[in-house]
Amino acid sequence: MSIEFYKMNKYHALIMIVLFFMTSAQTEELISVKTRANVTENQVEALKKEGEVAFSASLLDSGSGNSGPFNTHTVLVFRHVVANIGNAYNPNTGFFTAPVRGTYHFEFYVFGIGHPSHPTGAWLVKNGEHIFMAHEHQTNGGAKCSNGVTLLLEVGDVVFLRQSSNSIIHDNQNHHTTFSEPLQVKQ
Repeated sequence: MSIEFYKMNKYHALIMIVLFFMTSAQTEELISVKTRANVTENQVEALKKEGEVAFSASLLDSGSGNSGPFNTHTVLVFRHVVANIGNAYNPNTGFFTAPVRGTYHFEFYVFGIGHPSHPTGAWLVKNGEHIFMAHEHQTNGGAKCSNGVTLLLEVGDVVFLRQSSNSIIHDNQNHHTTFSEPLQVKQ
């Protein structure tokens, strides 16, 4: 074999070595890019879930009983929480605090015992302002009322139910009196 063949093979081998290391470097870079893409994708999914908010609760955790009548409007604290996705509802205070700006839909169902001088009623309150009321007055039997509202809330806005003064609200193991926020659209 000629010297030129060895020189050519030597250069060919050098080129192969350079290509090998370039390929290894490119492979490492590709793996790094893929890893970063997976991490970013996971972070996006976590952020999507972070904005998920929903809760549903009934007045009494167990047993049977009445709330009221009271001389003044009184905050209703729903103790039996069956769902609290995003932990925006506080079962110690009865307050729902918006964790993200968005459109929220609230529903409330109120049950009372019929009484000649005490109706059944509650207000949905946003940041101290009465928004909607559910009210029923039956002199005997059961009194049922409900309402719902969709609100645009900012981060930190507070929503709760306030029992009307002089009213009686009842709940038992069947969970007739409930407060829910089943849907939230982040904006």
